Amino acid sequence: MQVKTFLLTLGVGMAAGGAIALMLPPHSKVRSTVQKAADSVEQSVSNMMQ
Repeated sequence: MQVKTFLLTLGVGMAAGGAIALMLPPHSKVRSTVQKAADSVEQSVSNMMQ
């Protein structure tokens, strides 16, 4: 049950962060940093699932 709670919290946090990142200007340094972090997390999760 704790893993489900963790993954749910992680998903909600990522969704909220993504929504905020979309509000930033397209060429913002913060937005590019957030995008790099999101790509890194996505790659890590993908590697864990294999």
